[in-house]
Amino acid sequence: MQLSPVASRRSFAVLVAIQCLFGISLATAPSLRQIKQFVVPAGPKSLRFSPDGSQVAVDCLYGHQVALIDPVTFAIRKKIKVGGEPVECAFTPDGKSLWVSLYNKHRVLRLDLAAGEVVDRIDVGKVPKVVEVSPDGKWVYVANWESGSLVVVDANSRTVVRAFHVGRIPRGIAFTHDSRFAYLAIMGDTQLLKIDVANGHRVVGHIQVGITPRHIVITPDDRTLYVSNNLAHTVTKVDLTTGKAISVLRVGKMPRTIALSPDATTLYVCNYESGSMGVVDLANFKIAKNYRTRVHPIGVTASPDGKRVWVSSYRTSSITVFVVER
Repeated sequence: MQLSPVASRRSFAVLVAIQCLFGISLATAPSLRQIKQFVVPAGPKSLRFSPDGSQVAVDCLYGHQVALIDPVTFAIRKKIKVGGEPVECAFTPDGKSLWVSLYNKHRVLRLDLAAGEVVDRIDVGKVPKVVEVSPDGKWVYVANWESGSLVVVDANSRTVVRAFHVGRIPRGIAFTHDSRFAYLAIMGDTQLLKIDVANGHRVVGHIQVGITPRHIVITPDDRTLYVSNNLAHTVTKVDLTTGKAISVLRVGKMPRTIALSPDATTLYVCNYESGSMGVVDLANFKIAKNYRTRVHPIGVTASPDGKRVWVSSYRTSSITVFVVER
C-alpha cells in the first residue's frame, strides 16, 4: 500500500525523531589534523578540488573573483575576475574548464583555466546557486534560487536547451556517475526531484527527505545518496535502489555543504552555526568527531586521493586545511 504524501511525511518525521535520539559513537572514521589556515580574497563561499587534485578553485563571493590555489604550497596561482559574485562552481571532467554561477548577475560563466579568463557567459534564472557538470561532460545543470527553476545547458554548444520550474528554492544537484540521472534538492520543501537526464531532462520521481534539503552527494556505486537538512540539523541517507530515505543522523547546527571521501567511507559536514566540521563514519552512520573551524564554515571539499580536506569560512575570508590520518 502506498502512503499518501501527508502520511509519508509523518512517517519520515517519526524516523527523524528515532534516529536523532542516538548521538556520538566510537567509530572507525579517520581522524583529522589541522595543518594550515590562511586568508583568501573576500568571502570564500565554496571551493572544489580539480579532478586530478592539482588545484583548488575558491569562489570569492565578495572579492568578485575565483582564486586558483596550489594544494601543496597554498599559494594563489591565479585570480580570475568574474564581474559579479561567484557562489558555486564545478570543474569539467577533464579539469580544463570551470563553470561558475554568479549570484547577482543571473548567469553562469565558463572559465578557461589555462588562459585564466572567462570564455563563455550564459544567462540563466534569477539568483543561480549550485552549478553541476554531468560526469560525461555533456550537460551543465543550474539551480536558480529565486526563480525556482532548473536550467540545462549543453556543455558543447554552451546553449540553454531546457529551463523549467521545479519548486521553491532549488539548490543541491548531484548526477549519478553514469550520467543517466540527476537529483535536485528543493530547499523550500521536503523533497528531492529525480531527473531523467538521458530522456529529455524530465522529472521522473520525488523522494521525501525532510525539511530544507540543501546539499547532495552520491556514492560511486550510485546506490546511496546523502543530503544535508539545514534547519533540521540533520543528514539524511537515501537508498537510491528503492528511492526511500532509510536513516537520519543529527549533526551540528545548520549543516550546509557536505563532501564524500573518495572511498565513500566518510562524510564531511559543514555545521554552519556550530562553527565545526563533523566527520561521519558511514559504516554505521554515526558521528565520529566534530572539529572546530573558523566561524560559519560554509564550503568543504576532499582531495581526490582522500588525504586532505579543505573548509571555507566566508565570514572570515579564510580556508582551513586538514590532513586525514587513518
